[in-house]
Amino acid sequence: MRYLPLPRRAVPVVAVATIIVLAWLGWGSIRHPEALWAPGDVSRYHADVARCVDCHEPFQGPSPAKCLVCHSEKRFASRSKPAVRDFHREVIAQQRTCLACHTEHRGALAQITTNAMFNPHGEFIFRATGTSSCRACHEFGPDVVARPTLLDNEVVRQLFEEGEGAHHRGRMANCLQCHVAGQMEIEDHEQEK
Repeated sequence: MRYLPLPRRAVPVVAVATIIVLAWLGWGSIRHPEALWAPGDVSRYHADVARCVDCHEPFQGPSPAKCLVCHSEKRFASRSKPAVRDFHREVIAQQRTCLACHTEHRGALAQITTNAMFNPHGEFIFRATGTSSCRACHEFGPDVVARPTLLDNEVVRQLFEEGEGAHHRGRMANCLQCHVAGQMEIEDHEQEK
């Protein structure tokens, strides 16, 4: 296949357009690098991270060494349950990196652990309840596989009350069946029948 050169009249237009795009990228990279280059918002777990270089090495991506600046073994051990702490120690001993299990830039409500325990309510439940943890409504036993116990607290009682009968045990596994597209208010389907 043979490519024909640009017509002489098009060369200045292409050159000016290229200069404008490069200037815009350069200005944006200096002025607002996170907004220009981030593939998505960081999760609520890293909302306090201010700059890309806090986690990323330039032109190399996220760095496990930079993870350890905030997540040192001592700090992690003091804030984690023994099983979680021991699991991470084993992972580190196997010389696996943080990035083997954790990811970012999927949005404020996203989980950052790949293959994390599935949240049957979806991330919508955190927004609807104003909470950020499953433990706000559930108590978990020592066995991860065991079904969690629903707490009888203010958050749960308010959620049941707001649902006007639709929110009760066994009916809340998938919030988005009724709350289409994550809308807080739902249409009254009973009136349509």
